[in-house]
Amino acid sequence: MRICVMIAASCMLAGPALAGWVPLNPGTTTDIEDVCFPVDAVTGYAVCGAHAIKTTDGGVTWDSLPGPDMWTLTAVYFPEDVMTGFAVASGGKIDKTTDGGSTWVRESSGVTLDLRSICFPVDAQTGYVCGGDAGEAVMLKTTDGGGTWVRLTVNAAQPIEAVSFPVDDRTGFAAGWAGVLLKTTDGGSTWDSVLHGYANDFSSISFPTDTIIGYVVGSGGTVLKTTNSGATWTPQPTGGSDYLTSVDFPTGDTGYVAGASGSVFKTTNGGDTWVKQVSGTSDFLYAVQFPIGTQIGYAVGRNGTIIKTTDGGTGVEEAPPRPVWAAEANAPTIIRGVLVLGAVGSRQNTECRADLLDVSGRAVLALKPGPNDVSPLAPGVYFVHPSIADRDSSMSKVIVTR
Repeated sequence: MRICVMIAASCMLAGPALAGWVPLNPGTTTDIEDVCFPVDAVTGYAVCGAHAIKTTDGGVTWDSLPGPDMWTLTAVYFPEDVMTGFAVASGGKIDKTTDGGSTWVRESSGVTLDLRSICFPVDAQTGYVCGGDAGEAVMLKTTDGGGTWVRLTVNAAQPIEAVSFPVDDRTGFAAGWAGVLLKTTDGGSTWDSVLHGYANDFSSISFPTDTIIGYVVGSGGTVLKTTNSGATWTPQPTGGSDYLTSVDFPTGDTGYVAGASGSVFKTTNGGDTWVKQVSGTSDFLYAVQFPIGTQIGYAVGRNGTIIKTTDGGTGVEEAPPRPVWAAEANAPTIIRGVLVLGAVGSRQNTECRADLLDVSGRAVLALKPGPNDVSPLAPGVYFVHPSIADRDSSMSKVIVTR
């Protein structure tokens, strides 16, 4: 049929104009509160609403996990590997999995306050969970892998949003609403208020390599840095004023912050200067993580938003999208990170779909209209084969690069 030949010829294929951050499809429009890739950039978890989702292919596909049966999930953390992890939620809920999220077991937290952040500093045995409701903070500790949780005494009258023990389970920091900033040097037995002169709500904290140099972010675009283990803090303006919810430094000098209006900022000099990146979204971002270095990272947020970068968010200018005609089958398109498959403008409003084949002819990815994340694939030559009914048999060559 002539119409089907024209549909196949109408597919659009090319790299994006800016390859920095690209959208992924988690299969949900529920707000995604947190993300955790425990050991690499391939297998990861995220929490949204009352359930968790999991990817084993670098975010190309996401599966909804059975449970945890909670209220609103707020944080997820896998301390050592991809099998044993914890999720916390509102109402004091803590669940644990030891089989990669296939099943979850409810643990007794002893509190009904909202829980907001998790930290297991060195293994899956000793960990901390923090949270609270307006006017009250809570900090919990376990030393038996979550079997029992003990409430610690903290010097804070507002919820604690984040807790970090950078190198061991003795020296840690916590940050929260209304300028709450705390430090412990005895494993949480005592917490001292850290003076800094700011009343901003703090939402995230990061000490990249030790207990000396650290960062905290929060409302009003606030970024504070300490170079003396929290004794003093100095502001680091990003040039933005959006609420910042998350900070992650994969190395001592290179770090990222994310927040409202899809804001993502990057520094490569320890926060002396920050560059705003093109995130491709205006949705509120709640968490950012670079699991294994400065190049591959994920950010999650409102309305089921998940974005990914494989080049540190910097982006590379590439050729604009072009039609792939049968006559051009041997003219390869260079793809870096994302392959964009266009929709069809046919009389029947049919969408153009395709399979991505490797050089052996094996289908390695089902392509859908719009952006498709190909960053997990090994660099090399691939072929786009239209998969609509009565398709043209022509295939188009693409080269996937890093």
